[in-house]
Amino acid sequence: MSIALAVMIGVTATLLTPTAAQAAYFGSETDYAQPSGGPTGSYSCNTWHPHVTVCFRPEGDDIWVLDKLADGHSAVGEWRLRTTSTVHRTGSCVNQLGKGYWGYCNKDFTENLQFVYNGARYEGGNLVDRNLSELAYS
Repeated sequence: MSIALAVMIGVTATLLTPTAAQAAYFGSETDYAQPSGGPTGSYSCNTWHPHVTVCFRPEGDDIWVLDKLADGHSAVGEWRLRTTSTVHRTGSCVNQLGKGYWGYCNKDFTENLQFVYNGARYEGGNLVDRNLSELAYS
């Protein structure tokens, strides 16, 4: 009977221990940025986070993220696709390329919805900080 109790305690402890698998980036979609030379064409950028720049180009639904600080954290572009009253999709474009490198995520968004985005930093999928000023593109 003591072996069964020990096994139950071990299983319970394992289930209650936080793991990296429980960490998650913002939203329901996570894309890992591919190396890029930076934004091209007609785009707008959210530069309000001191260590992350996020740019969006509506033609092609392209997102670029620049990591501006060598701190070991991932630079992340958090985004929402919405109407005035409803959020349709949410997600993150994660740049794990390091300081000074642009990362690029190509998405396919429904037209005529508002794209709202901001910069953030994450460590292993856990939020470190984010700017509270969002930029909206309609």
